[in-house]
Amino acid sequence: MTKRAGLALSLICALVLAGTSVAAFAETHARIIRVSYLDGQVQMDRATGQGLERAMLNAPVVQGASIVSGKDGLAEVEFEDQTAIRLTENSEVRFRQLSMNDAGGKTNDIEVVNGVVYFDVRSKIADTYRVGVGGSSLLIHRDTQLRLSANPDQLTVAVLKGEAQLENQPQIVTVKKKETLTLNPGDPSQYKVAGGTETIAVDAWNKERQAYGEAYAKSEGLGGPKSGYGLQDLNYYGSFSYAPGYGSVWQPYGFAGSMTGFDPYSNGAWMFYPGMGYAFASGYPWGWLPYHYGSWAYIGGMGWAWVPGGNYGNQWYANNFQTAPKITKAPAGWSPASPPAASAGTPGPTVVLGKAATPNAVIPGGRVPPNFASVIRGRSSAPNVISHDSVGANAQSGMVNDHVFGAKAVRQPAHTGHVFVAPPPAAGLSTGVPIGGPGYGASSAAVGGVSPTATSSAGHASTTSHGSSASHK
Repeated sequence: MTKRAGLALSLICALVLAGTSVAAFAETHARIIRVSYLDGQVQMDRATGQGLERAMLNAPVVQGASIVSGKDGLAEVEFEDQTAIRLTENSEVRFRQLSMNDAGGKTNDIEVVNGVVYFDVRSKIADTYRVGVGGSSLLIHRDTQLRLSANPDQLTVAVLKGEAQLENQPQIVTVKKKETLTLNPGDPSQYKVAGGTETIAVDAWNKERQAYGEAYAKSEGLGGPKSGYGLQDLNYYGSFSYAPGYGSVWQPYGFAGSMTGFDPYSNGAWMFYPGMGYAFASGYPWGWLPYHYGSWAYIGGMGWAWVPGGNYGNQWYANNFQTAPKITKAPAGWSPASPPAASAGTPGPTVVLGKAATPNAVIPGGRVPPNFASVIRGRSSAPNVISHDSVGANAQSGMVNDHVFGAKAVRQPAHTGHVFVAPPPAAGLSTGVPIGGPGYGASSAAVGGVSPTATSSAGHASTTSHGSSASHK
């Protein structure tokens, strides 16, 4: 096979719809990124021609899509290289171009319509991140963090790390770390670069999301990459172990040794995308990688587990995208949920399964998603936000009702000030079958070097029927 043919083949998304493979994006080099965080009122336009609808956690984001946050809305979109765009309330971004050339270099062209948006760019040398605001264009260099504030009358860019370049100027205009660029979007020639950056309330939320990714995306799973697209959620909400005949497998915390009562399709939504058809968006905070890469298997003595696949040690997350969870082995009599019937050229409605309407669904006995928004001073909850403490079985399980994974939940000193628990020390290969959470379930492993205190017994998630309802606009 020629090098060019090999590259082309690697770009073909293996889009699986109920066992039927559908090739898409092979010639356009279009890419798929994801909604990695939601809180409050956030809407999404998936470029279907149907306009805005309520955004879903782990929804694929494609070229032409838009994300719009309302009052108290917060959202994060993660790219393959762990670059993230974070929207604060009353903000809007459009993904004008998400492409990749034959050499593997990625082009990301994002328009900020309005609001305060953070860019945490960790790209490779061959990748390009360009931001447009009105008539202005900004090229963001690799390893750069900045805050962009846009309204019809003024664009302000505060560079927190690295540097960015204002384009389409007679001479190069570079904005460096701890400098702020100010200009009129309608007249980019009138600009000012000054020393210093102002601190605002939502900076704390942006920093906390950065810290979460840095702490967990680099935690090495058994046999896996040292960093990866969405890996931080797997490391936070579950653990890897060895299963004979399968190799390294992953399960979420919250089960006393066996995921026999779990159903991979118990929480999520089928969402339609032009040229791709329906794709599954999991409602679990860890539900990106296990639902679009590798496969699920029902393993004796363990129940359901995610099997990354033979290429787990490589850049396995960069290709072989699947629109629906792949099942390699299921228990007798079990059948997966099927995507709604739809024509590739006719957009279909979003169909919800289980409790996908609840943000950041949790498994009874597992970790409660950290309340990252709680670090914003003076923030009030949006009307449609349900407190994580009161979701599902956790409300009756006796679990400590505290968003902060600190002293109360795991007896860990809270001097770090984070709303998430610190990652445990690197562990060796484990051949034990029981997999529990830090302080929950069968496991008694220490978290962050401190022995946890069990606050509840791990329960099994009940299998949810595949009922559906129309999306909420």
